[in-house]
Amino acid sequence: MLELAFKNKYLIIVLSLLIAVISIVVTERLPVDILPNYNTSAVQVLTLYPGMPAEVMEKDITSRIERWTGQSNGIASQESKSMIGVSIVKDFFTEDTDPNAALSQVTSLAMSDLYYLPPGTVPPMVMPYDPTASTPLALLAVSSDSLNEKQLYDIAYFELRNLLGSVKGIIAPAVYGGKLRRILCMYIPTSCRHTIFHKQT
Repeated sequence: MLELAFKNKYLIIVLSLLIAVISIVVTERLPVDILPNYNTSAVQVLTLYPGMPAEVMEKDITSRIERWTGQSNGIASQESKSMIGVSIVKDFFTEDTDPNAALSQVTSLAMSDLYYLPPGTVPPMVMPYDPTASTPLALLAVSSDSLNEKQLYDIAYFELRNLLGSVKGIIAPAVYGGKLRRILCMYIPTSCRHTIFHKQT
């Protein structure tokens, strides 16, 4: 190799320059993506029960969803996370599993488990999981010296959320923090109403 290089010095120089030029051209045309495509079959199950403590969510909802969706064919592993009023279960499947079949299986099993979940549990939301979708590109904080937490939450949820939703590539931005509005109603049976009325009179 060395003898050939010394005998053909100009040829080696030309080849080196050609490789350098091609490298520069190819590098400029190389596609770059901050969030690459995620092709592995994975499904995420989101279950809500507003106000329920994280420990109870783990025992009564997350563990049940894991057991039921873990019966899916081709499942490789599971990940879960429990927060106040929120349960997230991620089911990862083998590479040869069809994404549509995985989504269909998990949906059927999650909805079947709804009967055994605590009364008042919001039906599970099942969706394809993409790890790049949960990567925040921007965080917008709302603060005020004159408005309270409820008012700030209403502004962020009903106004800013809709404004951000019109930006290309953004879908339903999540709102965290603040205080939610709660309306508590008490039902009094008719027989009790008569009893209370007579006692008051």
